[in-house]
Amino acid sequence: MNFPALKNFTYLDTARSGLLYDELLSWRKNHDLKFLQQGSQFSLNHENLLDELKVELGRFFNADNHSVYLTQNFSLGFKSLLNLIDLNHTFLLVKNDYPSIINQVQMSGFKHFFIENSFDLEKQILNGIEKYKPNVLVLSIVQYINGTLLDLEFIKKIKILFPSLLIITDGTQYCGTSEFNFNNSKIDVLISSGYKWLLGGYGNGFVLTRNNTPKDFFTNHKSVFVNQILEPGHYDTFNFGSLLFSLNKLSKYGLNNIEKSIKELSVYAKQKFIDKGLLDNQTVKRVSHSNIFNLKGDELLFKKLIENKILCSQRGDGIRVSLNFYNKKEEIDYLLSFF
Repeated sequence: MNFPALKNFTYLDTARSGLLYDELLSWRKNHDLKFLQQGSQFSLNHENLLDELKVELGRFFNADNHSVYLTQNFSLGFKSLLNLIDLNHTFLLVKNDYPSIINQVQMSGFKHFFIENSFDLEKQILNGIEKYKPNVLVLSIVQYINGTLLDLEFIKKIKILFPSLLIITDGTQYCGTSEFNFNNSKIDVLISSGYKWLLGGYGNGFVLTRNNTPKDFFTNHKSVFVNQILEPGHYDTFNFGSLLFSLNKLSKYGLNNIEKSIKELSVYAKQKFIDKGLLDNQTVKRVSHSNIFNLKGDELLFKKLIENKILCSQRGDGIRVSLNFYNKKEEIDYLLSFF
């Protein structure tokens, strides 16, 4: 895969948007050229591509034994799922989690409680479940502000302790960074956009649902229409074809190779950031961390980085940088030369 943007920038911003690469651009051009030439005939068999994508998503995430749905992005997928859940259920949320999670639960009228987004996140979750006795737990596998990575083995333990708890996760900042087995995860529903680490461009995402998810979470009159509620209307083969193309590319590259590269970079970066005193206590105290970091820095420093073509994002009280397999240790060293 060739990423032209890497020639122009030190790109540490995949947590905001994955990059477009030459091969995908060529596929997109060919896709629209056929549409230009064939008009309505071009989309006669569009269901075949969507079905192929679902099969590939099931294979890519080891979810072949469960249901796969398509959605334009995480927020729409989550909203559609909430429309299926009975309002008498209580939610447990993490403070400062992805705003679309918190806002949509609140706007939908569900009773909800918060736990602290602290270094002992797993302990906070366990204590919150025991205290508030929620029916539904919703959280991001990777926190978008500072990159706190949820211990997925802990989720398995939670499911054993509380088998009736519905567990919904946002995988947008996680999917595509590590090998993941949905079949063995004990997560009931995983929703993700495809434009970040999966390099699928905008306008595509997916929902993985465990087939044995308790039906009593859903209102009777809506559960019959799951497909129509989770997948309403027409789906653009340009957007979803792009995701399929990238899944195939990432598979050929090797998700194990991607995971190894990202982990090596992240371990290297975390120690460098600690040595410089750039990380908060929450991140420093975590034994295992993701590839997203929030560095101490103000508006002036952020502008300086952008001026020097180091692309990153302002999130929370600091500067967020994120590392992908196409990044190098030299880029981390270059970044640190400005701190």
